[in-house]
Amino acid sequence: MNIRKTKIINKLNSLLNHQVTLIAEDIDYLSYQTVFIPSDISAYDSYRIMTQSQPKWLKILFKMRDLLGRMVGIRTIKGFEQLSKNIPNVGDTVHFFNVMELEKDKLTLIIRDHHLDVCLHLRLVDDNDKQNKLYVITSVKNHNVIGKVYMVPVSVLHPFIVNRLLINLKAKK
Repeated sequence: MNIRKTKIINKLNSLLNHQVTLIAEDIDYLSYQTVFIPSDISAYDSYRIMTQSQPKWLKILFKMRDLLGRMVGIRTIKGFEQLSKNIPNVGDTVHFFNVMELEKDKLTLIIRDHHLDVCLHLRLVDDNDKQNKLYVITSVKNHNVIGKVYMVPVSVLHPFIVNRLLINLKAKK
């Protein structure tokens, strides 16, 4: 792991009381974004609101990803469909992720495949009486050349995609 990732992990651990969940100890990709949200929104509701609507360009990217991925044996994910307000259980599937941790202030979603593993970890930190700070932390562990090649465009686009989805939360304020 490079020095930049180590510094980011150390920063996140200090901000989140050493309770950051990553996909592996030695990760190949790390990204995090933050936004302030009302304190009455849980980690799961944050994810649900973030993914409830996407711009057309993101839907097109998911279709392209699925088309190209099929050619090299990557399973399709079909993007984000509307989620119900029913809270899932640990072990359930939400979109294309498996729910690994679920608490009011924490949601960890993981997908494991032959080319890479991904962990999406949402953490809420109390900022004051009326708002929380939401951390959206993504970590990836590549398994082979397909995973490395796959992550080249994803590593560039991922922060933009997450920041666009965070706009859905900002609209809820």
